Amino acid sequence: MEPTRFAFLAGAFATHAFVGYALVRGVTDADPRLGIVFGLLPDADFLFPAAWGWPFVHRGITHTPLFALALVAGCYAVARSRRVAVARSRRVAVAIALAIGSHLAIDSLSPMGIDWLFPLETSWSPGLAVHGPVATALLWATSIGLLAWRRDARPVEWLRRRLVR
Repeated sequence: MEPTRFAFLAGAFATHAFVGYALVRGVTDADPRLGIVFGLLPDADFLFPAAWGWPFVHRGITHTPLFALALVAGCYAVARSRRVAVARSRRVAVAIALAIGSHLAIDSLSPMGIDWLFPLETSWSPGLAVHGPVATALLWATSIGLLAWRRDARPVEWLRRRLVR
């Protein structure tokens, strides 16, 4: 892999992980490591063999709202089947939804977009350079701001109470 492509991917992966971490840490009481794992999870499609073809390609099935919804519902069901308290199960589901949702939101703005209407092969995007230097710096600064805001004033309690009942 050429160095510029490697640097681009490393920056994109780090951004997805950090934004997911910041959202989970800033809005929920769930383990913020969920934000790292589920913020990166859609890019597991890089591991699919090229021979598989669509929808098992980058920005295929793992970059769809249907996949995100199935993942959140599945994780919630697993937590409930293990007799985890309802409130804790909801917190985990919200954390996963925030993390994977942030990945989909960021990538949907990029020139390649995502397939919002999967299983139909349709994608539209505004074509923004969301993984470019300026947008990446903005995403990181916003994430750092969310972490600082949460630490200093805890003003997200009202949002947490509304999301997790």
